Amino acid sequence: MSKHVIPPSDDGWDDAAVEANERVIKGILLKFADWKWTKGKEGTPVEDGTQLVALSTTAAWVKWEGGKPVEYRMREPGHRLPDREELGDLDEANWEAGPDGEPRDPWQSTRFVHLVDPMTAEAYTFSTSSFGGRAAVSDLADQIQRMRFANPGAVPVVELHAAPMLTKFGRKSRPWFKVVGWRRGGADEGNGAPLPQSGGTPPQIEQSSNASETKQVLDDEIPF
Repeated sequence: MSKHVIPPSDDGWDDAAVEANERVIKGILLKFADWKWTKGKEGTPVEDGTQLVALSTTAAWVKWEGGKPVEYRMREPGHRLPDREELGDLDEANWEAGPDGEPRDPWQSTRFVHLVDPMTAEAYTFSTSSFGGRAAVSDLADQIQRMRFANPGAVPVVELHAAPMLTKFGRKSRPWFKVVGWRRGGADEGNGAPLPQSGGTPPQIEQSSNASETKQVLDDEIPF
């Protein structure tokens, strides 16, 4: 072996990747609001139909103070999120005002979806605490589960789209992960072998019956 070649196991990149995987936000932050996807702190527009591979998801209660996340209560694998009452901070008199001027619960039930560009390997994290956003993640999880009955470890290739959602405020938008293909996961991950293609039609979701969720509707107004 040439003295200029560093053995892959000793170059430090594996250890750095492990540290990166421990972060909640990995790579560039993706957001959705008003029928549009954006990325990064600058809110750069993301083209409708952009394809990414959805690698994983997690859930957490995120506590906000002064417009910033100050605490995370992550969902443990195989368990549900704790009930809101278990988190404390129940006195609305101590809550900060939300965008509508009303006291806003500092604890937000949040979903994170970790994605990667299949061409560049650039990482993204979609963060959402809205009713419509959480529904989009749930819909994708349901589709993945059905595919994995026949193809264990299958990973979806998704396009980023918007879908209509009916609320008491009228017709609004919600994010939609349109599955357009599948890749093999587990031991076969990264070999590029495709699985059966998939598509689907935009979901139609009625308004939430929960008043606090209806206030959020679809737009994730709390910034990261």
